[in-house]
Amino acid sequence: MLMENFNIQNQIIMNSKRDYKDSVNIAAVERALKVMEIISHEGREMGINEIADKMGNYPSTIYRVITTLMSRGYIYQNPENSRYGIGYKIYMLGKNVQKNSSLIRIAKPYADALAAEFQENVNVAIRYDDKSYPERYSAITIYQSKGGKRALSVSESIGQPYACYSSSIGKVLLAFSEDLDENLLKKEKLKRYTPNTITDMEEFIKELKRIKKQGYAFDDQEQEPGLYCVGCPVLNHVGVAVMALSVSGYEGNIRKIGPKKIADRLKEVCKEISQFFQ
Repeated sequence: MLMENFNIQNQIIMNSKRDYKDSVNIAAVERALKVMEIISHEGREMGINEIADKMGNYPSTIYRVITTLMSRGYIYQNPENSRYGIGYKIYMLGKNVQKNSSLIRIAKPYADALAAEFQENVNVAIRYDDKSYPERYSAITIYQSKGGKRALSVSESIGQPYACYSSSIGKVLLAFSEDLDENLLKKEKLKRYTPNTITDMEEFIKELKRIKKQGYAFDDQEQEPGLYCVGCPVLNHVGVAVMALSVSGYEGNIRKIGPKKIADRLKEVCKEISQFFQ
């Protein structure tokens, strides 16, 4: 009986040590992921003190995390300024996600065909639901098909979150989402990127209702001067956006083709893609 109690107590101690170790490991992983997310979101090289300040950790702690990430190729250090940026390994993983994602496999042939048809870039995006990101309602481009010589030479950052309110593809994802809460939406701060950006929340809510009714959205230089986009959602069986497609290009090119013509074509294609989610 004595030996049995000893064995039970010993097992409890061993389990406690293992649980403690697991919690420490999880915290370390969380810190590593957060470091990469911060640098990625900032879109520039950063110093240890700056990263530590944003995370609320000691620089010595962040240094250990970064050293580990560097050894695996996830972070690099610029020898000229001693700052850190996202390494090649993230790019490799991203390419694998691109290749293996079921959503991309479904959307890719349609996006490629649209890009060839209009000779403009076609983007495929999904909602981004990380509540720690500054904008609660955000989107991520997961695939982009180049549309030829006249298409935009600069592509959207694939995998980089951006606010829904200032892009056509983000607006349709938001208008056809299942968790849109107007009270929460009203707490969002709408940053002005260009003179065309909608920054009045009441006006933006009306815009979402128009989008829901017509089934597509325009971005007339709201995110970037000279950039015009037309977006349309791919809906599941209950009318919620699984993903969205947009055609984007220089404003003059899009107006020459006709935004409404592009919107009507996008609606046809997105309706066809929606059959995969019925």
